[in-house]
Amino acid sequence: MRFFEGVLGADKYRVYLEHQARTHPGVPPMSEREFWRDYTDWQEKNPQGRCC
Repeated sequence: MRFFEGVLGADKYRVYLEHQARTHPGVPPMSEREFWRDYTDWQEKNPQGRCC
């Protein structure tokens, strides 16, 4: 199951939380909703080759 999450990108928030806890302890992480909003905004500003 975890393999499919990685392929589909569904694990991005979990990876973000792990990174945040490791590199910025004591700083509250973004909520999942804030994370996905920030991520999609970043994608729009930085288009990369993608199928859709």
